[in-house]
Amino acid sequence: MSTKAIYFFDDGKDIYGVFKHYDGYPQGAAAHIEDAKAYAWPLPRWEADEFAAAFVAANKNPKGGEVRLLPNFEHTSIPMMMEEYHWCDFYYLISWDDFDKDMFVTIFEKRYDEKLETQYWHETASMRHSEMLRAYAEAS
Repeated sequence: MSTKAIYFFDDGKDIYGVFKHYDGYPQGAAAHIEDAKAYAWPLPRWEADEFAAAFVAANKNPKGGEVRLLPNFEHTSIPMMMEEYHWCDFYYLISWDDFDKDMFVTIFEKRYDEKLETQYWHETASMRHSEMLRAYAEAS
C-alpha cells in the first residue's frame, strides 16, 4: 500500500500543490523536499511555483504517473483541497521563513475518530526543514 501525500508550496502570494503517490510519510517527505533543492533556485530565493516544479522534477519516476501538479485552486482554500483529496495520508505545507533562513514545514496526518466514525486532519508537527531532516530522514 502506498502512502499518498500532497505538498503545498506557499510563497505568501501563491500556493501550488503537488500530489505524490508514494513515500508520503514524514521520513520520505523530508528526503523528497531536500531532493527538490537541487532543481530549484538557490535559497533564500523562494517562489512557490518554481519550487513545486523543482519538486516534481526531483521526484518524478522516469516512467511517470507518480508525481503530479494539482489543478489550479486559486478560488478555493487548502482546507477545501484537503477535503477533496481526503484519501491522502499526509499533507505538507512548505513555506520560506526569512527569520530562520530555512523552509518551514507543517505536517498534517489523516486520523480516524471511531466514536464519530469520521476522519479528520491532525497537525502533527511544525518545524524548520533542517529539523525535519534530523528528526525524520536521518533517523530512518
